[in-house]
Amino acid sequence: MSREARVGIFVLLGLIVLTYFTFRVSKWGLIAEKGYRLTVDFDTASGLEPKSDVKMAGVPIGKVEEIQLVANRARLVLRIRPEIGIPIDSVGTIQTQGLLGEKYVEILPGKDVQRNLPAGGRVANTQSPTNLDDMVRKLSAIGDDVKKFTESLSDTFGTEEGKKALGDILRDVRATTATLRSVVTGNEQRFDRILANVDRLSADLSDMSSTNKEDVRVTIANLRAFSHTLKTETPGLVRKLEKMSEGMGGLDNTLAAAGNVMAKIDRGEGTLGKLVNDNTAHTALTDTLDGINRFVRKTDQLKAFIDYRLEWQERPSEFKHYVNLRLQPAADKYYSIGVVDDPRGKFSSSTSTVTVNGAPTTVTEEKFDDKLKISALIARRFSGFTVKGGVIESTGGLGLDYELLKDRLTIGADAYDFTRKDLPPHLKLYGNYDIVKNLFVTGGVDDVLATERNLRTLFLGFGIKFADEDIKTVLGAVPIRP
Repeated sequence: MSREARVGIFVLLGLIVLTYFTFRVSKWGLIAEKGYRLTVDFDTASGLEPKSDVKMAGVPIGKVEEIQLVANRARLVLRIRPEIGIPIDSVGTIQTQGLLGEKYVEILPGKDVQRNLPAGGRVANTQSPTNLDDMVRKLSAIGDDVKKFTESLSDTFGTEEGKKALGDILRDVRATTATLRSVVTGNEQRFDRILANVDRLSADLSDMSSTNKEDVRVTIANLRAFSHTLKTETPGLVRKLEKMSEGMGGLDNTLAAAGNVMAKIDRGEGTLGKLVNDNTAHTALTDTLDGINRFVRKTDQLKAFIDYRLEWQERPSEFKHYVNLRLQPAADKYYSIGVVDDPRGKFSSSTSTVTVNGAPTTVTEEKFDDKLKISALIARRFSGFTVKGGVIESTGGLGLDYELLKDRLTIGADAYDFTRKDLPPHLKLYGNYDIVKNLFVTGGVDDVLATERNLRTLFLGFGIKFADEDIKTVLGAVPIRP
């Protein structure tokens, strides 16, 4: 069998395998047919994408198959693994992986484990996801309430009338405690006599009722205990009241100082005064939260693509491999980095002398070796044209693409390696066509301007590409066993 036939068979087998895996992970694939469907309605599904994870107790149990708009609400169609049962009273909610991570649907399992939702059923209980804009509005309202509260305190305690009222109250409390102290001190001996009489009375009652009723004995014992407690605790109570009276004088000074502080706050003096009377802090907080909100929205718009491309080159009948990562923050701009395995990446020549028919002859041997090369490009799209520039296969270069047929067909040219010794710049003309969402074919002419060393060559190939949601689907389909 010739080399061309073997290459053709290899390419055909590769196309069959890639087509199989493409249909497996795409929306036409078999993954979407496994398991049973459930529906759940939310007020909003912002940030959630089809093929997002469905988890229960933090463990993935399915995928979001479809997002619909029904009666101005977001209806999610969930595909649940067939071996997983969802209790009928479970609760559905939308969660975020970390602060700025991807969103997923979390099922909080219910307590009715005897009854599960049937295929085609609906999760009736839901919890709406937290909205960052609502948080900003609530924080703004809290800031306004704090300002009104501090203004009320300033109006109450910052006036001369308020300070006078507090002073009157303190003087009344001090006079009351002084009167109580004098009463207790002047009648201490009388209290002792009363307690002694009560003691004797209780003893007599005990003797009188010793032969009578048991409940009388219990009552008298309680009276004796009460009298003893009152006698021992009264001096300590008097001392505590004296200390309280002495502390009231210091409280008057403290309240006076507090009145001075509130007056300064009312005049806008100091850090707290500026915070209460100046709207700058409130404005800064609102601007900061708005900035966080804008950053989160930009992060949600960022798209990532990974593609692998294989090219068979007619000369020297070798395979060239490409792996690229493309980050696309907007529809008209992207950044690309990649690695290229080039079978003609390194050129070398050697000269030797051999004897032919008895005469010395100089022979020059030229060969190419494999070499890994790096590409890093910045691209900008203008209508149907995309202009890109940066590093192409480890050297400076430029490129131009033109998209047709709703971006399924791309025709382009790359020019790089402008400083090759004794050779013109490296010019590559190519065309890519998307067969399905994840599979494309490519072909063209490489090193068009080179006429030496057999560098100009035709090439054919195919590639497979994944968006970020496809990558999550593939990773979710791969079984992980210890």
